[in-house]
Amino acid sequence: MRKRSVTALLAAALAAAAIGAVAQTPAPQPQPAQRGPASSQLNYVPGVGDMMNSLVQPRHAKLWLAGHEKNWELAVYAYKEMQQALDTVGKVQPKFRNLTVPEMIESMTGEAMRDLQGAIDARDPKKFEEAFDSLTDGCNSCHSALNHGFIVIKVPEASAFPNQEFKRP
Repeated sequence: MRKRSVTALLAAALAAAAIGAVAQTPAPQPQPAQRGPASSQLNYVPGVGDMMNSLVQPRHAKLWLAGHEKNWELAVYAYKEMQQALDTVGKVQPKFRNLTVPEMIESMTGEAMRDLQGAIDARDPKKFEEAFDSLTDGCNSCHSALNHGFIVIKVPEASAFPNQEFKRP
């Protein structure tokens, strides 16, 4: 009987030590996702198109809607969100077809984004519309340069966000 108690106690102590060792072992760090059928990892890294559709395009529309309604406070916010979205694309996918994404974004939209910021700061609707048109042209020029000229961005005709007010309060 005593032998069973000692064996049970020893087994419990070994189990506790093993659990403690596992608890102190740091979790493995996720590795960057690899694309292609040979990849066994399940990490999702959005592609440039995914981010353009989910991050950039909605912010492009919201920026227009805010500036068009002369809601300058919202336009400032929408501008920052747009800039952040473009920066995110360049960070998540720094290369696209062996081209440097941040450099492409800057060359195609940088000047227009700076002009937009100036127009928003000046609260100038005419300059805002001109700069926004220039930004939109830059987006389309980039698409054309990447043989995606069939993706044509335009000034929104209506809001796709029925649950958000764009007019000044």
